[in-house]
Amino acid sequence: MKYTILFPLRMVCGLWAKRELIVHFTWREFVGKYRGAHLGLALSFVSPLFLLGIYTVVFGSLYRSSRTDTEGAGSFAITLFSALIFYNFMSDGVGQASKLLVENPNYITKVVFPVEILPVSLVGSSFLHFCVNVLILIGGILVSPMPWHWTLLLFPLVVFPLFLISLGVSWFLAAVGVYFRDVAVFVPPLLMALLFMSAIFYPVSSIPEAFQPWLLLNPLACFSEMGREIFTKGEMPSMGMWGYCLGIGIFCFFGGYAVFHRLKRGFSDAL
Repeated sequence: MKYTILFPLRMVCGLWAKRELIVHFTWREFVGKYRGAHLGLALSFVSPLFLLGIYTVVFGSLYRSSRTDTEGAGSFAITLFSALIFYNFMSDGVGQASKLLVENPNYITKVVFPVEILPVSLVGSSFLHFCVNVLILIGGILVSPMPWHWTLLLFPLVVFPLFLISLGVSWFLAAVGVYFRDVAVFVPPLLMALLFMSAIFYPVSSIPEAFQPWLLLNPLACFSEMGREIFTKGEMPSMGMWGYCLGIGIFCFFGGYAVFHRLKRGFSDAL
């Protein structure tokens, strides 16, 4: 019982003690995605800009019926991007987590290494990409006819629960993926399904009112709404949504680590 009560405290203290190693691996994961590319780290800015341009053309110009007549193509794309960046943050980390330990067996079988920091560095790298996307989004707002609001500075508060959710799910998938390699096959289609179930390409208010509470059970739908509120509407994020997402985040954070801690004893044998 004593171990159960103290487990969260020991977990957090253990991760804090390894903070320098986590920072090192996070940065290595971030820059490693662009290693060998001629543009290097500049790709982290070029890629979101390219996507923002695509969204402007496809959703703002071609699909005029999906937006109001008073909403310009650029404004529509920015509104879309303000919700999509939260999904991208989660999918970038979670999408790779199930194969993370399988693709890095040396950290488990040949050296004594705190493997629990590998999912942390993966999600940390995704967070750095999220910050780049936020800079692109703010730049787009400043050069567009849309007014900018001070509430956009609240994005760290809004994204914090999503960071906990992503980290907890990444720990869980990384551990389970060692024993069940098929998990990696199912993660991409599940993330794709989640993309269309998260109110990213449409506001929650556009669906029948009876179904809105059910849609908002999906935390990513809440983040999509809160993203639009702080970036484009100048409204405070819904504290009800934020509290709900924080509760799920805390559960995922400690639950995912508990599963990882329990299963890591057999990683060497499974690999």
